[in-house]
Amino acid sequence: MSSYKLAVLISGSGSNLQAVLDAINDGRINKAEVALVVSNRAGAYGLERAKKHDIPTMVIDKSNTSELLSALNAYEIDGIVLAGYLSILPPEIINIYSGKIINIHPALLPMFGGKGFYGIRVHQAVLASGVPFSGATVHLVDCGIDTGAVLVRGVVPVLPDDTAEDLQKRVLMVEHDILVMAVKAMAQSRIEEMTARPAIFVDEKDKAGVLEFAKGLKELGEALKGS
Repeated sequence: MSSYKLAVLISGSGSNLQAVLDAINDGRINKAEVALVVSNRAGAYGLERAKKHDIPTMVIDKSNTSELLSALNAYEIDGIVLAGYLSILPPEIINIYSGKIINIHPALLPMFGGKGFYGIRVHQAVLASGVPFSGATVHLVDCGIDTGAVLVRGVVPVLPDDTAEDLQKRVLMVEHDILVMAVKAMAQSRIEEMTARPAIFVDEKDKAGVLEFAKGLKELGEALKGS
């Protein structure tokens, strides 16, 4: 059986890209390969990470839909991973790859998602809200902003002395774990299964807070149940 070919789109350091590459290399993700890495920023360090693994890279401006689509076709891409890609994909590509594009967002969607919620702004908003926990979400990409079906959420507690930067670092570690889970599901054709029953991931060191998190689920209602 041939490998499931992924295109990973980045804008920055590429730490989530590295998490996927590590998981492929050590066997946690099998029957998948990163066949192309695309950035909308020429100086993105994630491009260097890809080159170290002999993965083809391209820098494509976010407005150049035809060039991106041509690249996806040329490398026979099966699925797309947005790993810190700070641009919105054009509808043409979303429609062609419907159900085969996933994105990682640094909050528990649908909370702190949508227009204007990206990067450190998300964590600043979380702290300002006073919620006791945050995390990250992997979801399918549709033509809205952070509105696609949820695949998996990773939970981290918000600590009393957290700065936005502190919270960002802890959330990033959970991003790595849940992105690997979602990419594995893509390669195994289990995306529909995950959308029907979105997974919840809690890191071992945060297990003590699971009971509080479970109580919070009731208060949040359907927001964290994948509907």
